[in-house]
Amino acid sequence: MGKTEDGANLRLRKLQTPEGTYAMVALDQRESLRAMFPQLSEGTPVRDETLTDFKAAGVRALSSFASGILLDRVYGLVGPEWPQVADTCGLIIAADTLHHSVGGTVTHTTVDPAVTVDFLRDSGASGVKFLVIWQKSSSRADRARLITDILELAEQAGIASVIEAIVSPDGDVWSAPEQKYDAILSAAAEICALQPDLYKAEVPGYVEGDLSGIAEAARQLDAIANRDWVVLSNGVRQTDFAPALSEAVIGGAGGFLAGRAIWTDIVGKPDQNAAFTEIALPRLRGLRQIVTGRAARA
Repeated sequence: MGKTEDGANLRLRKLQTPEGTYAMVALDQRESLRAMFPQLSEGTPVRDETLTDFKAAGVRALSSFASGILLDRVYGLVGPEWPQVADTCGLIIAADTLHHSVGGTVTHTTVDPAVTVDFLRDSGASGVKFLVIWQKSSSRADRARLITDILELAEQAGIASVIEAIVSPDGDVWSAPEQKYDAILSAAAEICALQPDLYKAEVPGYVEGDLSGIAEAARQLDAIANRDWVVLSNGVRQTDFAPALSEAVIGGAGGFLAGRAIWTDIVGKPDQNAAFTEIALPRLRGLRQIVTGRAARA
């Protein structure tokens, strides 16, 4: 992991394992999660309550074994009987509003005005997260304004700032894997210069079926970030994520903040509580062992 300022270290402690690594679960997906569920009938998506129940089941099963858990305001923190995150797990709240066409990928994000200092404090949050869709041709100044707003919000609330970047090609697709890899490093350089407490990146150097370039790419990202950073699992084949994480940690990643690699294939199971406990939880434990083992060898 890169060098992190003393104040950030104190704020991040609540999101770390006892070994100082990160084993965090993302449950802040919104319409993308809805699309994963089988439709109730042709053209009829599942109700909001289905998303809320899924997230609640995830909190119950996983928060005792995660160092942090990421939830959204709209479907993730709903109602007075929402299950409490375990005392050993830090709560991160997503402060991004996701903009996309119906059924499409996220094209850009804005700050959710309802995620205020009071909301964060009342929720007991230890961190606030914001997603940036990074595109070389889009406005760097606009990105900086959004990120700065989040950093100020986190500072006022006295909690950790977590900035996530997903890179997007200027055209329809990347012309080569190297083009995406360069974009991941460019996004890290731009965003980490603004000094978020924690940076969340796509697995650098990942090519489906070929993990040989990840460790070196992670070393380069680690030098650029110069702060704690973790990997996300979106864009990585589920069976590739554990070995890809291992390579990323060798290169300097502090751990993970992942969702899909842990729970994608249990969405829509008849007994979600059992599915989280029997399928997702062992995966989380295995991923945590990867980062804990690396910390012990460091």
